[in-house]
Amino acid sequence: VFGAGLCIVLSKWIAKLTTIRFTVLAPYLFMIIAFAAFQSRQSALDLAALVGIGALGIFLRRFDYSRPAFLIGFVLSNQTEVFVNQAYQIAGSRFRRSAEAGWDYILSPITIGLLILTVVSVVVGIKASKNIRENIEAPTAGKLAPALFLGCAVLYLAVSTWDAFGIKRLQDQVFPLTIGIVSLISGIVLLVRMATNPATDDVYIDLEAGGEGQAPHGLWSTLGWFIGLVVMTFTVGLILALTVFLVAFFRLRGRFGWRRTLLSSAFGLAFILFLANILGRDFPPGLLQAYFDLPWPFT
Repeated sequence: VFGAGLCIVLSKWIAKLTTIRFTVLAPYLFMIIAFAAFQSRQSALDLAALVGIGALGIFLRRFDYSRPAFLIGFVLSNQTEVFVNQAYQIAGSRFRRSAEAGWDYILSPITIGLLILTVVSVVVGIKASKNIRENIEAPTAGKLAPALFLGCAVLYLAVSTWDAFGIKRLQDQVFPLTIGIVSLISGIVLLVRMATNPATDDVYIDLEAGGEGQAPHGLWSTLGWFIGLVVMTFTVGLILALTVFLVAFFRLRGRFGWRRTLLSSAFGLAFILFLANILGRDFPPGLLQAYFDLPWPFT
């Protein structure tokens, strides 16, 4: 609540960030994202996962899938699975006591209220989406790229659902199997729609075909810079990698002069060192740190 209030109060100034040139903001964003991703498990492999999710995000945007929905599911999935497991155990215990006690737990006012809110939000969301689609001409380019992406997603869902069938305990099986089956059916429905409709149907939306989201240097080349930062981090650690990355990005992509390049790079490094120091955090190590005992922040 406090964070939402701050965002509303500061929205005018936050919006001004979009007026800053991409080549000025991007290296600092990459720097903070790489540092933050490492803190969850203190594993450099989280950076590799971050690159994969970044690539997936590009595809989701290109083919007009909901990135907020993906992120919400990604963040809340573990908590939701734990709560479903707990609810299953509690309901089982209540039903063993008596049917009335079990149904009182399942059909509590809070449960019914949440179910109603869920159904209403889905219905309203579908109607809103249809209204938006009626007023927007979505760009399409052909069937191959959208079909390949959806096919890969459905294949993943099929493998995941089959894997969920192999879980021994029912209480552990309920959540992944339910999500897997619902998602798999949805994906198959979309595949059928692709097979039966022409290439101009909304299911074949390709925003790159319409020229939307086309950065001057392209999304993939920008991701390539971040991959380079991650590879260097695995080799020499984040701080040394950031030093090379910031200088190279500002100089080559931003076309800054040497003085401005060095000042911008020094500012970024000073900020991330200050942040790590006050939070008591370490930086991702690389292969170099496995052979040499370096002082902080290079360790």
